[in-house]
Amino acid sequence: MRWNCFIAIIILGASSLQSTAQNSAEEYITAFAGELQVAASSPTVIQAAREYIVGKQFANQGKHGHAVQHFARATELDLYAPAPWVGLAVSLSEIGRHEQSEESWREVLLRNPIHGDALLVVGLADARLGKYESALRNLSRRWLQDDDAPIESLLRDATLLVVLQTLNHEKAYKVLRTDFQLTFDSAVSALIGNDNRGAWLGVLQQLVDIGASAIATQVTAAGAPHVSPKVQGSLLTVLPLLEASSYGDGSITEQVYTLLAPTNELLHIAPKWNEPVPKSEALSTAAQTMSIVGSVDGAIRLNAASLAIDPMNALTVNNLAWMSLLRDGATEQVTALCKLAYELAPDEPYIMDTLGWMYVALGEPGKGVPLFVDALRGSNQPNPETYDHLGDAYWLIGNKNSAVRAWQTAASILNTKESKQAYLEGFNEMVRSVWGISVATSEAMYDLELGEIARRVMRKLAAVNNGEDPIIIAPKTKNGAQ
Repeated sequence: MRWNCFIAIIILGASSLQSTAQNSAEEYITAFAGELQVAASSPTVIQAAREYIVGKQFANQGKHGHAVQHFARATELDLYAPAPWVGLAVSLSEIGRHEQSEESWREVLLRNPIHGDALLVVGLADARLGKYESALRNLSRRWLQDDDAPIESLLRDATLLVVLQTLNHEKAYKVLRTDFQLTFDSAVSALIGNDNRGAWLGVLQQLVDIGASAIATQVTAAGAPHVSPKVQGSLLTVLPLLEASSYGDGSITEQVYTLLAPTNELLHIAPKWNEPVPKSEALSTAAQTMSIVGSVDGAIRLNAASLAIDPMNALTVNNLAWMSLLRDGATEQVTALCKLAYELAPDEPYIMDTLGWMYVALGEPGKGVPLFVDALRGSNQPNPETYDHLGDAYWLIGNKNSAVRAWQTAASILNTKESKQAYLEGFNEMVRSVWGISVATSEAMYDLELGEIARRVMRKLAAVNNGEDPIIIAPKTKNGAQ
């Protein structure tokens, strides 16, 4: 299948969006751009010009640290010229001082309000910071110049779409959305032609940062079938992460994986892209990614797709059982999955924990207690969630002292700096070595995965200290009762 045909099938459906408004995109954008005040030219300051030239020479040699020094001197010697600030912004970015680079671009705009690169950089930065009115003004001015390369056009227009929707400019949004398909296709074509992992991940990260995760998902899906194995490994690995962050249900990930591997062929997955794995394993891994970032529906869908190919994989059976147990309760299907996982790998702590929690959901907490105890004994590291489950089971069978001790143990694990630091380091390593991009801070992900457990445990302990019965929320039983 040709890549552009594939894009047309899966992408945003922009061509079907027809605006009923009479205004063209240019008319809307012109209104958002506002009146431009072009700065008056000023005489050249010779000494500043010399410093600027030396800075340019160093920058051309890749010596951006030295270049920064000379550009900075030039800005001090000439308060009105934009060129030294442009050089400073570029060199600061090259040496990784991105916040200072952004501030330098803002200085450029103060001196030249129509500088194209500055309008784009500052517009994107304003969108990231939630300064939507400013972002709309700057990016509209950049749009009217109409000389961006395909990838820059994609970032500009994607950000404009996000901003227009956020500010409830629905008519303008629909008009620009209608024109977006060509911008999208051109950018994806350029990325495919470049076939550079860093370029792909850089664009995807910028799209995520400005709140366009859905577009980032579609860019990834459109490009993955048409790049080298190394780049494809990165795109297939990051696709479920992006889809989860845009509230997708896993269908795009499943569709792309199936396009590349109609049955159970091998797929390239990061970080070991040169050691491809069967599609069933790739789907299971993608499901784990979606689970990490809180997409229950997506994780269930991809685990189910994996099991349809390899129904006896204990990890996948357990993961599907656990996510379905949380969402649907202990239905007959979920109960069967929990028991199957235990039959396949009875010594795995995470499988014992799932089966134990299933028994709690079925109103049989006494059967769960030994499973939780065995899971904790067999685990290399103490699991606070299993201690929480154990405490719940103990309380439900009337062993209140043991319940409190289990909850206290869970709280002590969760409240240690070492525990939190280990999680943060593990998540950051996942971002660096596996995904290559981040859709949330490590602190936010810690709160998503472990923060709720900590709050739940502390609420129970506080209730006991107050002489009250703690609230224990188990999954739904198979008849739907709580």
